[in-house]
Amino acid sequence: MLRGKDFHVFYFSSKVIVENNFVEFAAIHFFRIMKKELRNHLIEKYRESIYKRYDYKKIKKDPMLPEGFDEKVANELRTFFLDSLYSSPQEREKLDAAFSQLESYVNNPSKITGVIGNLAAAIFQFGFHLPAAIKTGIDTLQTHTAARKFEQALYQNALDRKYKAPLTDEQFNECMAALPEDQVEHFIKVLVDLFNHISDDVIMEKTIHILEDVLKRMKERNDLYGKDDLDAIQLGISILSSGRNLLLKYDNSLKQGIVEFVKHSELKFMRELRRK
Repeated sequence: MLRGKDFHVFYFSSKVIVENNFVEFAAIHFFRIMKKELRNHLIEKYRESIYKRYDYKKIKKDPMLPEGFDEKVANELRTFFLDSLYSSPQEREKLDAAFSQLESYVNNPSKITGVIGNLAAAIFQFGFHLPAAIKTGIDTLQTHTAARKFEQALYQNALDRKYKAPLTDEQFNECMAALPEDQVEHFIKVLVDLFNHISDDVIMEKTIHILEDVLKRMKERNDLYGKDDLDAIQLGISILSSGRNLLLKYDNSLKQGIVEFVKHSELKFMRELRRK
């Protein structure tokens, strides 16, 4: 048993260790909060830029605007962007988890074959659109992956400049303009690829049908597939269904015009930032 001076030394040393550990824990926790706050703020700033970029009042005089692209189309396109592709920070955690699960299917094809069987049998059931349908699913995943890399680079640019939330529009635009050109071009390319897919109604119908069948089979194999697996496939169905519903009602000319206008708008946005 500790007595007298030894007890006081032990008590004082223990107190210092506990206090130091608490200060270190508090500092780490504070840093994590600040990191999350900045990241979420940048997501919201980018969502704001999308809202402005597809504001019909601002784009209605753009010479690249296709015939038939009215305010209703602009609002629906903007909603698709904000609800399905660049969701709010509150929805982002669920979205990231689901896409991470989908990525495991791409990296581990045996998980897919475990649901749809061998390729020959799957083609017999789903038709020769199966490879194109699978590519559509992969490109949807790549859109998410490219967006996350885009956001990470944007976040790093803000850190390098020691910016803290909330950023001014000028600070945000500076971080955007500093993004590597090749990364921006890749980001826009995979976005346009996704829009090209959702403008093809035959492929979209087949892809959604395949995913719905996959989901049904997974539910029947609850010994192999858990809630995360089901949520991931359901998310893919939801995004592609939203994209299909966005373009289904338009003729092929307007569909292609929308795809081209998205590409034009994204490239124009980045070019204007770099000029400032």
